[in-house]
Amino acid sequence: GQYYDRIIGNVILKYEFTKWLSLQLRTATDWSSERREYRRAFSTQRFPYGQYREVGIVNEERNSDFLFTINKNINSDFDFSATLGGNSMKQTSRFNENVAGQLNIPGIYSLNNSRIALVSQQNNVAKKINSLYGSAGISYKNRLFLDFTGRNDWSSALTLPEDLKGIGTEDNSYFYSSVALSAIISEMISLPRYFSFFKLRASLAQVGNDTDPFAFTQTFNRSDPFGSYQIYSETNRLANLKLKPEISSAYEFGADVRFFDNRVGLDVTYYQSRTKNQILNIPLSLTTGFDSRIINAGLISNYGVEAMLTLNPVKTKNFSWDVFVNFSSNRSKVLELSDSLKAYQLASKGVSVEARVGERMGDLYGIGFTRVQSTDKTAPYYDPTGKYAGQIVYADNGRPLPTTNTMKLGNYNPDFLMGIGSALNYKGIRLNFLFDFRQGGKIYSLTQTVGREGGIIIETLQGRADGYDMSKEGNGVIGEGVVQNTDGSFSPNTKKISVREWHTAWTDGRSLAEGVMYDASFVKLRELQIGYTIPNKVFVKTPFRGATISLVGRNLFLWSNVPHVDPETMSYNDGTALPGIEYMSIPSSRSYGVNLSFKL
Repeated sequence: GQYYDRIIGNVILKYEFTKWLSLQLRTATDWSSERREYRRAFSTQRFPYGQYREVGIVNEERNSDFLFTINKNINSDFDFSATLGGNSMKQTSRFNENVAGQLNIPGIYSLNNSRIALVSQQNNVAKKINSLYGSAGISYKNRLFLDFTGRNDWSSALTLPEDLKGIGTEDNSYFYSSVALSAIISEMISLPRYFSFFKLRASLAQVGNDTDPFAFTQTFNRSDPFGSYQIYSETNRLANLKLKPEISSAYEFGADVRFFDNRVGLDVTYYQSRTKNQILNIPLSLTTGFDSRIINAGLISNYGVEAMLTLNPVKTKNFSWDVFVNFSSNRSKVLELSDSLKAYQLASKGVSVEARVGERMGDLYGIGFTRVQSTDKTAPYYDPTGKYAGQIVYADNGRPLPTTNTMKLGNYNPDFLMGIGSALNYKGIRLNFLFDFRQGGKIYSLTQTVGREGGIIIETLQGRADGYDMSKEGNGVIGEGVVQNTDGSFSPNTKKISVREWHTAWTDGRSLAEGVMYDASFVKLRELQIGYTIPNKVFVKTPFRGATISLVGRNLFLWSNVPHVDPETMSYNDGTALPGIEYMSIPSSRSYGVNLSFKL
């Protein structure tokens, strides 16, 4: 079960000193409280006596800020604007977990019904960032614009404890800025008549980032008790007392062009960024007494393009039709990690997401199928004829052979993302729809792995057309591939194995990942909306000027080659996102609604 409460609110006070100078004071909070219950029945495979677990999570983020704003006309040609402000952000998180590892009486899910000693875990985490920031902008005849921004943050997460400041180097203050220039070319020079608007823009920007709280502390963690004695152990992570903030630097160029009285528009942006001093948790040899350490390392290059096309093909007195297409494509590459580090594991669950020097960010590595190769005479499973190159190699027992080492299985990032939407309006009746497209990228499916093991998905009908009697036609499975003969040559695999053994062998006990890797491309009908705008004349004797009623459906249809799950699903492990990994996710849901809005 899950119980969730949330409160979001803010208070704003604004005062105008003059027509061109004002001050705004604001405080806001986002508070949530969540209670989760996990129940395991008696005779569950891994919990023969059942289990009951309660988790309580309370999170809050509170922001308080001030902002001076200046808007001043210098003369008829020049306008000036500026801001100066500050913010204090505080995040708190409280986590409490109590576990009854075994139950006394079946079916009673209560901590009081524990057969053994309760096990508890508690975490209280807080972080605070104080900031000062400002901006300044000047415009010339509303056609040439130059803007500057600057911000400095002071983070508690990068602040050394008092007793460590004598032996460490504190770097908890980081400044980052931006500059942007844009020009409306269509207001500056004469263009052909079919140009309605033409704007060019360019910018340079930096962004700073800190880390999680307690990165500098060597704490003692509570472990399961030994009899009546509580056990504590030192954290496995070695602190780094010289940690620096991350800094990302980027530049961007873009153009906004419109034609034929704004009936056709194209907005294109190209960007490139580099991130240095990334904060990474790298593995250490166990001989050091620790298994990981936080360091500053890495140089990541990121570049891409974004574009939006807008069209108004038909526009009459009673009917209009608008179309828009957006497109984005992004590539990231690992340029450096550190002198001693050439690969870094970002996440792992069935497959690992790794950053390797010279490779793309988002590469997925895992155990694959051993295949025949025809390129290296000294390597195993070499076929000089090339006849069987690329085919899966099977053992004599009919099971596919896994690779000895991990291999690259793909990259979770898409080749591109695209959306196509349209809006039709006829005498107040509106029809809107939006399709989302994803092309490329790979996803690992644990649902497929577990479903095959349990025989609970349609793929496991293979090999049991008439039950489990191996002598009957259609029962059992012969894997498609080859076996290696004693003389080193290859021949087709002819060994039939039971359906139970086959579907377990396909993932080799959840260690072989290649067979459950899928193309994550999809097409999704993201939204469909049908509405009607009630004419103003209906509301002549009311305080309203009009109303709109509409029926809305979201995530209505999905076309994908990933079986049983939504490839857009994101999995998490201990709060860490696992991109490219689907981990027993629940099905995505459709939603339907009615919107009714009034104009005053």
